[in-house]
Parts: sequence; structure tokens; C-alpha cells
Amino acid sequence: MRTKKWQWALTGIVAASLVVSACGNSNNNAGGESSPSGTAPASGSKQETITFWSWVPTDSQSKKVIEAFEAANPDIKVEYWRGEQTDFQKKLQVAIGAGEGPDLMGMQVGGMLNQYASMLEPIQPIADEKWGAGWEEKFVPSSIDQVKAKDGSMVALPLNLTGQEFVLYNKAIFDKVGITEVPKTYEEWKQVNAKISEAGIVPVAMGAKDTWHDVDMFVALSNQFAPGKVYEAEQGKVPFTDQAFVDTMNAWKRLFTDKVFQDGALGLSTYPDARDQYFYSGKAAMFMTGSWHVGFGLPGGEKEGTAIENDETGAFLLPQIGPNPSKAVASVDTALAINKNSAHKEAAWKLLEFLTLGEGQQIMADFIQGSPSKIGVQVQTLDQFKTDSEKEAVNVVNREIAGAIGKRLLDYPELNNAIGIAMQDVAAGKDVESALKEVQKVSEGIAR
Repeated sequence: MRTKKWQWALTGIVAASLVVSACGNSNNNAGGESSPSGTAPASGSKQETITFWSWVPTDSQSKKVIEAFEAANPDIKVEYWRGEQTDFQKKLQVAIGAGEGPDLMGMQVGGMLNQYASMLEPIQPIADEKWGAGWEEKFVPSSIDQVKAKDGSMVALPLNLTGQEFVLYNKAIFDKVGITEVPKTYEEWKQVNAKISEAGIVPVAMGAKDTWHDVDMFVALSNQFAPGKVYEAEQGKVPFTDQAFVDTMNAWKRLFTDKVFQDGALGLSTYPDARDQYFYSGKAAMFMTGSWHVGFGLPGGEKEGTAIENDETGAFLLPQIGPNPSKAVASVDTALAINKNSAHKEAAWKLLEFLTLGEGQQIMADFIQGSPSKIGVQVQTLDQFKTDSEKEAVNVVNREIAGAIGKRLLDYPELNNAIGIAMQDVAAGKDVESALKEVQKVSEGIAR
């Protein structure tokens, strides 16, 4: 998981957005190369070639995905180009700006999707015709609104999702101190932490230096105090000085004053600091992170070569701190869109359908590259994990994301920045009401 500044320019428009997205597995190629296709068309038939650009699937993943698609569609050849996110953005903006570009392309929801919306093929009419009424119900509910532009038009479909807030835990440490169940409430969490502290181990590692992670916590926590209200505030319909956000900030502050998070959390990044210095070193029993981290125990994954390589690990949802149940918040990590100028829209649609509602969705789920966007898809490769708790962690994450209460990522970069700074200030001792007034001031200045 990395935090990146994405910048793009389209016909003189420059937009910047903080984007947090899941990364490919460490044993995949860096990208920037086209993946060859394999299946030949039937004798005498004409093969249509379509181009597909994205950052997901990775190169090694794309080989299996494209081979499966071409086997089912021998009259279509896919030329796939993958680039790291920054390289992908640069190449795409030049191509689309020239009225060209790939037939099918990856999209980030929010700012990027809105910038390119007028150059993308409307999806709703095609889906209505191909799939009939009610097709949206086949997707995770929180994902559908996210692939719509500001004007309400649907211009993409979700490939996968990532969500917050989850806690990785070291079961070996839990077992050592006599903890038999993961905490579900704040009081249970504090009791668990007390046992761990008595053993001389840091209970929870949090990288609060990262504003993106702090904002993730704000969105997740606020939905425990007033479900959905943060999205109203995002659109300027509710002030950030509302009591629900005062309660949210006070709950956040308690995580520091109650010593739930480790000392010095504000000075540490999530990656690599909190992860490597605390959790992977065995110094901390738990680590605050997102759904994208649930595959870290796979062969060749991040866990290999660390001090906890042989420890059994798992994951659980952020415990309930507010009056309402804890729920995951999830955002579309990768969306897929058809170029409005494509000369191969029907073939591009077939690939889009394959990846989102077809066999490709299962293939991607089995790579554990984000959570499935299609309801009912179950990971069939859990036997790769060594322990039951690691297998169950994947199920926990996918189940919680499928039932997410709302989106994870807020639309406006300046609002994300203001919330993140306010949370850091509050954690450092600033008055909650004063910090929220600063957030509201920024919110009032946003042109929505």
C-alpha cells in the first residue's frame, strides 16, 4: 500500500488528488510492458484486436486473465499494457488528450474519473440492454455510486475494492498472553491491550504521521457515531462542527490518551515505520492497516524474511468505539472504463463484462488483489496460506467490505488534507472544537 500524489492535465485542466490504492504482489513485474496473447482464432475467422491499459492486473496476473478471456473469445485478441500508476497516468493523459488511447482502461474513482468522464462511454445504457433491470444488485452496493461522474452518469464498472479499518494481529502473541478471542468493543480492546502491555509487548502500532490513514480512521469512526453523516458533510450539507464529528474526534483522541496506540505514533508512517519497526519485528501485537494487507502471509509475500515469518497471524475489524456497530468503509480500488472514441466498443465491453461479472472476477479474487466487486465471489485459493487464522482473515475482510456502510475515500483533496491535519493536531493536544472549525472553514471554500 502506498500513498501517491496523482496529477493529471486534460486540455489545460490540472487536478491533484491524494490516492491510496492497493499494490500488486511483490513478486510481480514492475510493469510498463505489453502482455502477449495466446489463443488463435478459428481457421478462416477474422480476429479483432483491442487494447487495454491499466495498473491492475499486474503483468503476471494479466497472463492468466487474458488467456482465459481469449480462450472464451477466440475472435478477440487483447493487447495489454501495464504501467505503474504514475506512468499509466502520464501515458493515458497524452493519448486521451489526442483523442486516442486504449479501448478499455483502468480508472481511479473520484477526481480522475470526473476528469475523464466526458471521454468515456456511458455504461448504464449498455448494461441495461445486456444484463436487464436490476443488474446493479450483482455488485457490492457501496461500489456502484462510486463509478458515476459528478453529473450522475455511470462511466465505469468496479473491478475490485479496498477497505478500512482493519487490525492485523499476531496470534502467537495473543496465545502467549492468554487471549483467546479478538476484541469487538473498545472496552474489550483496552483489556486485551492491558494483558499485552503486562507482557512487555507494545499492543497496537499505528502510523499516524500519514494523513491518509488518519482520514481513513475519521471516516470509519464517524460512521460509528452517525452512520452516513460524513458523506453529507463532504458535500457541504452538514457542518464538520456537528456533534457527531466532535464525538468522532474525541474518540480518536482517546486512542492516544488511553495508550491504545503506541507512544510516538504521530511521528511514524504506516509503511514502513509502524509495520516494520513494530509489527514485523515482533515488537507489537497488532497493526492498524487496510484490507489490502490481508495477503501478506502468502508465499513470497511481505511476511517472509521478517521476525514473525513463522508466527500465526490474522485480522479483525476495528472494534466498536461509538454507539453504532463498527462497519467497514470501502472504495473502488480499480474501475474499468471504455474509451468513447474506441472503434471496438463491443469487444471492449466483452472484456469489461468478463472482468467484472465473469470468470475474470474469480481469477482476480483468487490473486487476492483487492476484494471482489461482484457479490458472492469467494476466494478459492486459501490453501496457499499456512494457518487457519490467515485464511479466515481473507474471509473477514471480504465479508466486511461486501457489507460496507459507505465509501472509504472522500472526493476533495483539500478536505482530506484538512481532516488529516486536524486529527494530528487533536492527537497532539489541540482542542477538538477548534480543530473542527478549521476543517469547516476549508469545506466552505470548496467549489462543489
